[in-house]
Amino acid sequence: MSLPQVFDHHSTAWLQPLAVTMPDTPMLAINRRAQCLAISASASKLLGPLTDGFAKEIRQALTQAMKAGQTQLNLSLTLQGLKRDFKCRLFYPQSGRRAVGLMLEEESRTLVDQLLHMQSIVHSLIEMSPDLICIKDHDNRWMMANQQMLNTFQIDDFDYQFLNNLQIADTLHPVFRNSFEHHEKSDQQVWQTGQAYHNEELVHLPQGGFKTLEVNKIAYHDPKKQPSHLITVARDVSEQKFIQTQLLNRSAVLDTLISCDWMLHSAERWQSVAENVLQQCCLSFRFSRAVLLQHETIPSRKTTDVRSKALFHWSMNGFHTSYAHWEKISFLSPELQRWYSLLSKGQPVMCDALTLPESERALLKSHDTVNLVIVPLMIDDAWWGSMVIERCFDAENTSSQELGSLMAIGRTLSVAIDREQTGKHLKLAKIAFDSTTEGIMIVNPAGELVGINQGYTLITGFAESEVLGSKPQIFRQRPRGLFGALKRHGKWSGEIENVRKNGDTYTEWMTITAVRNHANVITNYVGVFADITEMKRSQTQLNSLVNHDPLTGLPNRRLIHHLFTHSIQRASRNEQQAAVLFIDLDRFKNINDSLGHYTGDQLLLGVTDRLRASLRESDIVGRLGGDEFIILLENLHGKADAAQKAHDILDALRHEFVIDHHDIFIGASIGISMYPQDGQDVESLIKAADLAMYQVKNNGKNHISFYDAALSRDAVEHFQLETELRQALTKNQLKMFYQAQIDLKTGLIIGAEALIRWMHPTQGIISPAKFIPLAEETGLILGIGEWALAQAVRQAHAWHKKHPEFKKIAINVSGVQIMKSKFADTVYGILMESECDPAIIELEITESTLMQHTQHVVDTFNQLKLLGVSIAIDDFGTGYSSLSHLKRLPLDQIKIDRSFVKDLPGDKDDAAITSAIYAMATQLGFTVVAEGVETEEQEKFLKRLGCQTAQGFLYAYPVNADDFVQLLVLNNQRKIKRHA
Repeated sequence: MSLPQVFDHHSTAWLQPLAVTMPDTPMLAINRRAQCLAISASASKLLGPLTDGFAKEIRQALTQAMKAGQTQLNLSLTLQGLKRDFKCRLFYPQSGRRAVGLMLEEESRTLVDQLLHMQSIVHSLIEMSPDLICIKDHDNRWMMANQQMLNTFQIDDFDYQFLNNLQIADTLHPVFRNSFEHHEKSDQQVWQTGQAYHNEELVHLPQGGFKTLEVNKIAYHDPKKQPSHLITVARDVSEQKFIQTQLLNRSAVLDTLISCDWMLHSAERWQSVAENVLQQCCLSFRFSRAVLLQHETIPSRKTTDVRSKALFHWSMNGFHTSYAHWEKISFLSPELQRWYSLLSKGQPVMCDALTLPESERALLKSHDTVNLVIVPLMIDDAWWGSMVIERCFDAENTSSQELGSLMAIGRTLSVAIDREQTGKHLKLAKIAFDSTTEGIMIVNPAGELVGINQGYTLITGFAESEVLGSKPQIFRQRPRGLFGALKRHGKWSGEIENVRKNGDTYTEWMTITAVRNHANVITNYVGVFADITEMKRSQTQLNSLVNHDPLTGLPNRRLIHHLFTHSIQRASRNEQQAAVLFIDLDRFKNINDSLGHYTGDQLLLGVTDRLRASLRESDIVGRLGGDEFIILLENLHGKADAAQKAHDILDALRHEFVIDHHDIFIGASIGISMYPQDGQDVESLIKAADLAMYQVKNNGKNHISFYDAALSRDAVEHFQLETELRQALTKNQLKMFYQAQIDLKTGLIIGAEALIRWMHPTQGIISPAKFIPLAEETGLILGIGEWALAQAVRQAHAWHKKHPEFKKIAINVSGVQIMKSKFADTVYGILMESECDPAIIELEITESTLMQHTQHVVDTFNQLKLLGVSIAIDDFGTGYSSLSHLKRLPLDQIKIDRSFVKDLPGDKDDAAITSAIYAMATQLGFTVVAEGVETEEQEKFLKRLGCQTAQGFLYAYPVNADDFVQLLVLNNQRKIKRHA
């Protein structure tokens, strides 16, 4: 059986890169008993078939050498009857379980040593390179890759060797799949054509965004012209591309200004270039289509219309040319009053179509327009027409600079139109020339300034009289390629350094255009430039801004992900534990709202300093945003280390912060997740720590909690319940129940409290205590509350008509409804629709809601009182409201909370509190309802106290509408019984 001549077995694959590098050097893979496992082609040619292995004495010598850990020994082999001496080199793997490499070289050869040394040097150079580098064999299998390449594609150091592109892609994040499929195609192209490969490629990243790589590939062949290996070198040029795009966009705007200005001023008739102007505007400012309208005022006996005629239009390929609707509308219609007010005064209309009022959006909704700019064309201060530019493919906003440029083009177009109509082109051309904020200069063929605009003076500080006749800086510097570009292409653009009048240096982006006459002779140069000093400064700060929190200087979410990923990889390699601490400051929102954002910012800076002081240099701390911080601790022995560090942080934050003479105390809720127990990647660990932090919040704050798998299950259950609650209303799962309210003097039913129930198809009846807080948290309470209010009002109206003794329905209202909707308007609408008497409607709001946003609550209650409904405080005695609040509120009734009633009359404290509540309510003119009455002793106490109304299980349980009707019938017949 012949031995394999390629080291492709998992135990010998580590030798393959060395075999590829030195194909002519005899090399074998042997085990610890000196048995041969694989042999290179050159070794097979030298030694012949080794079906019986090495001779016994050779095996003994090799075995002893490996036991002693020798790296070389001398052996004599008899080959083809001749005795030849060889120096043998032994190569040991990192793991003792893999094969040992054996390289043979005759004593006289030293080339192997040189090659091995050279290989080490090359490997070091590859690792030091900032570029992404990998080497593949002739079958496109990865043999070597530097850390930059592995980090970019998140490839494990030991999982890629001897795999091809598609096999590696199967082990990576799915987002890299397209990149590796493209690599496979380009590799095959290089092998087939023998030509070097150069291209720019986008690599999308798992955390979002992408990198731009400048990729170069070249294939190498051995001396026999057989495929040997392929080298790929890629450079990350993302930042350069971003800067280049910014400058190109700016250049495009400047070029468009020059081009449109020149076209409109040089053309004999503006109509001959109008369509080109529309095209230039769309292409440079990334719009889909444009139309040039001329307006006409049409008087009639009843009204006056402003109609439009489309003179010219242009659209990008693939976009429908739509302008007929502009000819049909009247700008004097009530719907377009706002547009007319702006445009007739020479001001533009710029808007996102989705944010327009319905009346205005109706004009555009059938034309795919998402962004709109209307530039008025003014002639002698009169509104002659408009240039309408529409964007259809995305909702990108138009910047103020772009709008200013479009207005400048509009003014130039107005000048051209007016020139043809009135001959006043010289005056208006000067207005358009001076209106742009960019600097413009006109230079004669000798390089001397013959004219400037106001923008030139604003940027440089030089007045026209100070520079006319002088040579501008660019013609003194004569940058390389300037005159060659002007001669060949008629235009040059570039960046130059210049000096203002006050001596300050600045950077400008300059575009020079050569102006030629009918004989193609250059008569002038027009230079347009913009001050890009701030843009350059912003670009230098871009790296810091995109990776660090601007307030604290800590790593932001983007950099945190990068740093945490490397830390987790280190912990994995070193088989160590790590911990992620998710920190949320307690009471920060209250401090920020009450003392102001400046104090809040100073507090965050103080917290940052204390966090840094509490950590080791190797620990990583970052800010996720708001009052959330995150920390990664490395090299831990267990949970105890993480808990100790978390308590250190709590101790550090416990002491007061002194800010602007305020002593501020703040705590923190800290959730902790452990690597590798709670997650194997950054996202999982942060999510787990976040869940643990919320567990602390729910249990009283200012403490620590470790992640538990049950937290994830609770989160999933919470999400599932929210999803089902969103569908509950449409699936008719919400039902209204009613609990009778009894007049304690007569014992008869005089009203009811409306109570909502969720009839879940699998879980049965879900308590409001479980789903109402969820509805308030998600905002679903607005729709649910309005539905419940409408149901209860209609039901009460029907009962009151048939049973006049039924005098009141009490309906619970969430504080969210009061604060986040026009609640009084909602109540008014329901009353009008149901024709219900407002006097039988009582709205109940919890005492805790009154403590928040009191003025807004007072205003809303005053509106409700004007409608004729009554208002009650529910659960009174649990919210710690003050008498001053109660005096301000237009209340009618107070409901004593069941927690004070349940132990009556035996509990002296509850008896005293209940008596005090009744006395206070009576003094303030409120009626009193006691809820939760379950025993006759409780009833007797409340009667002695003077309480008028009660509800509870002693009288009736909550029932559906049909059963409550039966209670009313029995009540009318005076047959109502206890526990009816």
